[in-house]
Amino acid sequence: MSGHAIERVSMMSSTVVVVDNDRVTSRVMELVLKDASFDVTATPPADTDGTDVLNVNPDLLVIDVGPDQEAGFEYCKHLRSNGYLGPVIFVSSRNDVQLKLEAFRIGGDDYIVKPFDPLEFVARVQSVIRRSKISIEQSQGAIVHVENAELHVGRLTYRSNAVPGVVLTPTEMKILECLMRNHHITISRATLIERVWGYDFLGDTNRIDVYIRRIRRKIETHPADPEYLHTVRGLGYVFKYLPRQTRPEDSAVTISPDAFAK
Repeated sequence: MSGHAIERVSMMSSTVVVVDNDRVTSRVMELVLKDASFDVTATPPADTDGTDVLNVNPDLLVIDVGPDQEAGFEYCKHLRSNGYLGPVIFVSSRNDVQLKLEAFRIGGDDYIVKPFDPLEFVARVQSVIRRSKISIEQSQGAIVHVENAELHVGRLTYRSNAVPGVVLTPTEMKILECLMRNHHITISRATLIERVWGYDFLGDTNRIDVYIRRIRRKIETHPADPEYLHTVRGLGYVFKYLPRQTRPEDSAVTISPDAFAK
């Protein structure tokens, strides 16, 4: 790591780390967040291996993906693999659907397109932090059991007969918790969006499908033919343990194999 240390800009309640190679954009975000009473730190991704970010343990990480979006995405994946489980907002000048889907797939909680209105930027930062803190406060120590599946909400871990144990991101955990607490009940995409992102949701509605695919890859032995997390065509999703070898012949009437790829 080079001699550039994380720059502390202010000392207030919630801590936000801004990762951006463009000092002009980074400074704008710092000033806007400082004016909104955030404790802001800043670092260029090329100048740190992520250790400083993990030591700061921020309430939110803002990553400007820049012209080379892969660098920002790889930086996020690096931090995730090294233990950062908090929320992430990506900022980009590209209003591209596929890029947004990739951002959500690797663990982003929001995606903001530049140029942005400062008030909207602050509102979305506040919203993501608020949802994360409420989720943590409400979930410490909670364990949800459905058949042989167990979700430890406070530890962000899941295990079942299919997988010995996997670590979830906070957003993945909130989606899975909602489905498991309402097991055998089909939950619509709109309801999941409301429960996970709230009434002030401003992003793409298809992000739920992206997260469902991510969760399936973690909790299912065969994600394309799930035993736990099923799609109900035209309605939403349901968490229900249906072992492949014991499914009734007419199970496809309710849970369609054609919808598994969604």
